[in-house]
Formats: sequence, structure tokens, C-alpha cells
Amino acid sequence: MLELVSVSGYSKREGQGPQPVQESAVSVRRGGLLHGTRVATTSGWKPVENLVTGELVRTLDHGFRELRRVCADSVVVPGGERRPEYLPVLVPARAAYNGRPVWLMPEQGMALDQTKLDLGIEGLSIVPARMLSGVGNLRSNTPAQTFDVTSLYFDQDEIVFIEGGFQAYCPAGGMGPVCTYEVADQEDADLLIEAVAMKGDISVFANPLGALPAPIPQEPIFPIRPPKGMRRPGRPGRPNAPILFLRSDWRI
Repeated sequence: MLELVSVSGYSKREGQGPQPVQESAVSVRRGGLLHGTRVATTSGWKPVENLVTGELVRTLDHGFRELRRVCADSVVVPGGERRPEYLPVLVPARAAYNGRPVWLMPEQGMALDQTKLDLGIEGLSIVPARMLSGVGNLRSNTPAQTFDVTSLYFDQDEIVFIEGGFQAYCPAGGMGPVCTYEVADQEDADLLIEAVAMKGDISVFANPLGALPAPIPQEPIFPIRPPKGMRRPGRPGRPNAPILFLRSDWRI
């Protein structure tokens, strides 16, 4: 897989002068999921860096969808970078349904459930994560000077569940049909984020069902009727029902 390096700043020397001149680039203003972020799949929660093409990922509206392309980049942030639009956003543990902190890239689209804001508007709206900086305890920062990011692509635009039930928008990237989700313009996004700040609850970006740690089977489960003459488990004098143990890596 080809690895790209994105930077938010670089040094340029003028002639033979000893002092570099700091210039800026915008390639770090991008989406994607930081490595270590877990994604809901058919086999439970998996770190995004472990996902491969062909794997089935849980989506909000279309069940499990096959990954068509996975791209990993390395992002370098200069030590003096302080602009929020160039830095990831740190979501503290238990800010919504997340049991640990979650990092969001500044241009990663997040699906906001407008119904939860009591504005008389229904449906989802996609806003960039950088706009969450300053809402409650959320702040722009960087986990390290260098970190890795993976972007996921499907046949069409999808919203996937990452840990904590947060709903991350994954555009098709020209591989599928026109966007089926509403992407808020700057004015609408400002109004929505203001409403979120007033409400003081960022769970509008998360789905509690999407935060469930256990994998969800693709095939429906039907009760099996025991053969004639055999007793069903679960009642006194009958065999005990099997106990389901969840693996620790399925937990949040």
C-alpha cells in the first residue's frame, strides 16, 4: 500500500540564508480515522488500522457493507501549530457513550441527529469535527507530532460506527453515486453547533445502539424446536442453557 505524508507546515530556505521561512500547506485539513480508533465490524470492534479491503463494516442505514478501498496516511504536525482547523479534536472519555478518549481529524465528517436538538428539524446533517472544538470539554490538540490516519471507502457514501457510537461519515470518493446525506454549509453548521453547545450534550453525534460492544450476526437467528420427546433447557430439571461470554476486545 502506498503511504502518503501530509504536513501542515514546511520550511523553505531563501538562497543561502541560515533562517528558514515558515510557510503553510492545507493538506493536513482532511478526514479519516486516527489509528487506534475502533470501528464496528461483523467480528466486533476492530482498530481501523487492522481493516482490509473486503471486510464488512457496520453502517447506519445499510447494514454491513464491504470495504472497497482502505488508504493509510502519515500526518506530520509542526510543534508550533496551534490553528484549530489544522489539529485533531480530542473527545474526552464518557463525553457521550465512549469509555475512553477519541480523536477526530478536523475535516472528518460527523453525522449529527438534528431530531435530538429539539429544533423542529429531523434527519441527519454532516458537519466537520473541527467545529466541535470548544464545545464543552472538547479541544483541538494533537496526539503526537506524527501520527497515522486511515480513510475508508465504500461503493456509496456511508455512515459507520466508531467507538462510543459516534457516527463517522465516509464519502464514496467518486466511486459511487451522488451523496445521499445532507452536508451542512458553513452557516447551517454554525447554527447546529451553537445549538449543541447550548444543549451541552454531544451525544447528538452518537447512537447508543451503535456503541454496543458485541458483534451483530448477519444472518437472522430463529429458535430451534427440539426433537419430539426431548426437553427444552432453562427450566428446573432440564439442562442448563449455554452461557455467552464476550471477549474483552469487544468491550468499549
